[in-house]
Amino acid sequence: MKQCLKILKNLLLFIIGVGMVISAYVYFHPTFGGTPNAESMQRIQHSSHFDGKHFQNLIPTNATSIGKAQSERKINRFALTMNFLFPPKGKNPDKPLVTNKLDLHLLKNGEFVWLGHSTVLFKTQNSTILTDPVFNNASPIPFLVEPFEMTNTPKITDLPYIDIVLISHDHYDHLDYQGIKQLKEKVGYFYVPLGVKAHLLRWGVASDKVVEYDWYEKMTFKHIQFVFAPSRHFSGRGIFNHRQTLWGSWVILSPDLKVYFSGDGGYSPEFAKIGQRFGGFDIAFMEDGAYNESWKDIHMLPEQTAQASIDVQTKVVLPIHWGKFDLSTHQWNEPVRRIAKKLQEYNHTVLEQNKIKLVTPRVGEIFKLNKLPQFEWWEE
Repeated sequence: MKQCLKILKNLLLFIIGVGMVISAYVYFHPTFGGTPNAESMQRIQHSSHFDGKHFQNLIPTNATSIGKAQSERKINRFALTMNFLFPPKGKNPDKPLVTNKLDLHLLKNGEFVWLGHSTVLFKTQNSTILTDPVFNNASPIPFLVEPFEMTNTPKITDLPYIDIVLISHDHYDHLDYQGIKQLKEKVGYFYVPLGVKAHLLRWGVASDKVVEYDWYEKMTFKHIQFVFAPSRHFSGRGIFNHRQTLWGSWVILSPDLKVYFSGDGGYSPEFAKIGQRFGGFDIAFMEDGAYNESWKDIHMLPEQTAQASIDVQTKVVLPIHWGKFDLSTHQWNEPVRRIAKKLQEYNHTVLEQNKIKLVTPRVGEIFKLNKLPQFEWWEE
């Protein structure tokens, strides 16, 4: 009996010790971000989308986490975990992805380059803009969710000076702690959702380089208008700060280019409202990956991404949020296959002037709107 009590006591002490280590890591490690200061909190409290404790979506949304699926679409937690730990054949690339070597210092106006996942670099009005820069892993725990192996892996040292970095929300696959630390000296301004400034301040970014936005607030920089628009998603980097920072999408309007960056989110009537409000777009970077039927409220299925692209009235769609990390249960190249099929079906039923073009560059490939790469490189 005494021996059993001793074993139980040691086990309890071990569990307590592990809990303390995890708690200390979460509390002290900077990757989990910071707490908004008084100025930011005042803006948060005055937001019409903040209920006093959390930010809210415009329509009812089930912001599920892995393993907390909905009713008939419930996923077995154990099976889901095993899917990540031991991915079946085809879930991840079986060889390094063939990617282009970056040569961005001569990037011209009207040129774009996809750097994988939701990171896109482009130039307009002699200003260089970067979306959701993630260059390391997509997890608070190093080496847990690393990028797929590539023949030419994009690096921050390859990037030119960046005038504006746009952040859609503070999840790890969109806001890279190490990446921001490496980038901060070569960036003019960071435009971020309400509450996210605290993270960047903790990581050493100067306060006057970070501007926070609520939905439909805007800023003009060198004849380019930036508007932070709604999306249907959620936020949080720690255990206890779920939905305490805002999330959203970005509209970029320059005299010669109209761009929409969807960020993350489930399908919503707001896409059509954004399309009507801004009169359509030349190109839209649309989330298309890391989806599952169980969490489609917060991550669109590819067919919904195709519909959202139609709703925002874009001429060209660049699928993003795929091809870099293993963040769901689908095969790595399924997202682009499914959206391509759906857009092809749509294009067969509409007038020529309303067709939507799908652009599918390799990672690191520079392209223009009048010369779109459409090679199915993921089938190689």
